[in-house]
Order: sequence, then C-alpha cells, then structure tokens
Amino acid sequence: MNSDVNVIWRKGEGDMPEKVKHVVSAAQDELLLQSLQLPPDTVNTIRYNANKNLQTVNDYISTIVLDYFGTAV
Repeated sequence: MNSDVNVIWRKGEGDMPEKVKHVVSAAQDELLLQSLQLPPDTVNTIRYNANKNLQTVNDYISTIVLDYFGTAV
C-alpha cells in the first residue's frame, strides 16, 4: 500500500478550494443517506430530487424536515 499523500488543503489554510468542497459535500451526503438506512428506491428519489433542485442531499433533507416541523406546529 502506498502511503504517499498529496495534500491539497489543510484546515486553517484559508478558504477551502471548490474541488475540496465538492468532495466533502458528497461525502457528507453519502454518510447522511447511509445513517438514515432508507430503502434504495427512496435514496435514489432523494438524490434525484436534490439534484433537480440544485441542492445537496443534506440541504434537500433539511428543507423537508423544516417544512414538516413548520406545518406540525
């Protein structure tokens, strides 16, 4: 296994580059979807709708939750 790592950004080095933000956002989305343990069809629908609305999966699910609690109050 190769242990050489090409570091493209470190915390505290200023603004995160866009390509790093994209990777971090995608990883956060995948972790959220895995933690919810939803059926595959539901996961695919969430991904599709988030993409269609130009949102991250995290933002899309947050919107759904906030709307739910807004109507429940």
